[in-house]
Amino acid sequence: MAGAAILELREAVVFLAGAALVVPIMHRLRVSPVLGFLLVGLLISPFGLGRFVETVPWLGWFVIREDSVAFAAEMGVVFLLFMIGLELSFRKLWRMRGLVFGLGGAQIVLSALAIGWVAAAFGNSIEAAIVLGSCLALSSTAIVMQLLTEKGRLGTPVGQTSFAILLAQDLAVVPVLVLVGALAGSEASLAQGLGTAAIKAVIVVGVLAIGGQFVLGPVLRRVAATKSPELFLAAVLLTVIGIAAATQAAGLSLALGAFLAGLLLAETEFRHRIAVDLEPFKGLLWGVFFVSVGLGLDLVAAFANPIWVALSVLGLIALKACITFVLALLARQPLSVAAETGLLLSQGGEFAFVVVGLAAGLGLLPSETAQFMLIVVGLTMVATPGLAALARRLGAYLQERGKKPAADPARQLPPANSLADHVVIVGFGRVGEAVSETLAAQSIPFLAIDQRPELVAL
Repeated sequence: MAGAAILELREAVVFLAGAALVVPIMHRLRVSPVLGFLLVGLLISPFGLGRFVETVPWLGWFVIREDSVAFAAEMGVVFLLFMIGLELSFRKLWRMRGLVFGLGGAQIVLSALAIGWVAAAFGNSIEAAIVLGSCLALSSTAIVMQLLTEKGRLGTPVGQTSFAILLAQDLAVVPVLVLVGALAGSEASLAQGLGTAAIKAVIVVGVLAIGGQFVLGPVLRRVAATKSPELFLAAVLLTVIGIAAATQAAGLSLALGAFLAGLLLAETEFRHRIAVDLEPFKGLLWGVFFVSVGLGLDLVAAFANPIWVALSVLGLIALKACITFVLALLARQPLSVAAETGLLLSQGGEFAFVVVGLAAGLGLLPSETAQFMLIVVGLTMVATPGLAALARRLGAYLQERGKKPAADPARQLPPANSLADHVVIVGFGRVGEAVSETLAAQSIPFLAIDQRPELVAL
């Protein structure tokens, strides 16, 4: 027991020290922290420093096994899906339904078909081609959203179009995970497995959603009324883990339950407070997940044929960029917006690591293929900041050429917060309420902030 405790403590120290050294460097280089965590995992893995332990034994102190962080990595995926669900809301989806379900849905389906066809043409099984097509069709929400936010472009036509497609991809994550689980069965039972999973998901999700609508809001209001941040955070964590455990007990995934918990909590008035309270947990657990991904990558084996790696990276970027570009044009987006959006979303996404790892564990993908594709996805993610800069220059050039200088205002999406040129009222007591009445009489939009949950609920 003492040895195991020391081992766990050592690995925690190595992980935190590596993150503390690498992530600030990534931040200074304006690269996503995701890539920093991947580099940490690559460095401290048995395929990194572990290769030199025989000649330099003390390096073994810095090596971590993949299975030692497996549980924390799984929790990272759970909280990532929860935060995605928390960012969504039924109202937001309805407001952006045209681009989300039209353009975004078409991008997912056509990209999955094209990538799957290429995978099958290179000798992969039908199951492997379906897995690769479905997961590589998704882009990196973490990196793209970070780049759009840093550059102040989230409210632009390019930002809103990219955001809509990323929303559709986030919604597709859970069906893809269900699909992978069904593919793990025999071919004869694939359709039956998908049907059973769909029916079970509808029943479980329906019961939890209806119950959550009536229970979550009143319970959280009572907890918030205690003004205890610890108790409120405990209630939120209990909600996430409880719903995830319920879906797992019903034969579904933890990820589906976490996503559903996020959607339910997004409909309450506490969604912003929850997002702020859980941000440190999400970042840390997400970091553990990507470190665990890096621990399982063997760069030496994957780069045994560097020409194929380079061609695969370029091919994935070109294929996804072209499909998104054409679909954006068909959705009546300006040429400059379509070109920039296509390049911006041409990389593989973080959930490719989840899906490929799951498929390899279930025997759907050979380990060599899984390693190769994870390296390809990682390299496309590394290239994203450069692609984003190139996309901005290309979009500006096309806009200056006068192809279609700006999106038609009638087709522009509303800003993410749906407010502009508004007044912020901090404290909604008697004075704040009087100010709001004056603003309302003048048709001036306002946003009121108050700490009292009963007032917010009212």
